[in-house]
Amino acid sequence: MKPSMLKTEREMQQGSIQSREANANTHEAPQRQPWARYMYVLGILLLGGIVTIFSLSARPLRAFGGGPFEDVVSALKQGDAGSLSPHLDNTVEISIGGRASSYSKAQAEIILKDFFAKNQVKSFELLHQGEGGGSRYGIGNMTTSGGLYRTSFFLQKKGSALLLNQLRFESK
Repeated sequence: MKPSMLKTEREMQQGSIQSREANANTHEAPQRQPWARYMYVLGILLLGGIVTIFSLSARPLRAFGGGPFEDVVSALKQGDAGSLSPHLDNTVEISIGGRASSYSKAQAEIILKDFFAKNQVKSFELLHQGEGGGSRYGIGNMTTSGGLYRTSFFLQKKGSALLLNQLRFESK
């Protein structure tokens, strides 16, 4: 090749490099429209809302206090035999002060009404709970006008329902 041609190619390469550098130095980020930022923020908020709604709807209802176990605990805190009765099994073992016996659902409701009438509940503190094999149980301390009772209850799965089939009030 001729030296003049080489020079021309070199100059062209240098010119090309210089023009790229000039473009890089003068190149600015494209300006966004003012509404684009608001749309971006709105999109993020909308996505967050959708994720929150799906995560809340995926939780089981009993996490919100709607299950039989939570209803039994609430009824014990209030000393309300009427609220316990929908959760009673057809036969319920009730033990009060060491005397245990099995009762029909109707008899059990009468026994519990009598117990709560004589022992007005001041507080009930659930100390322990567990579940397994379709059953749930709870153990707690109940403070009443008649004294302190160690209270335990057992709910067993019958079909699709959890039913209270054992309730114990032991004097402490």
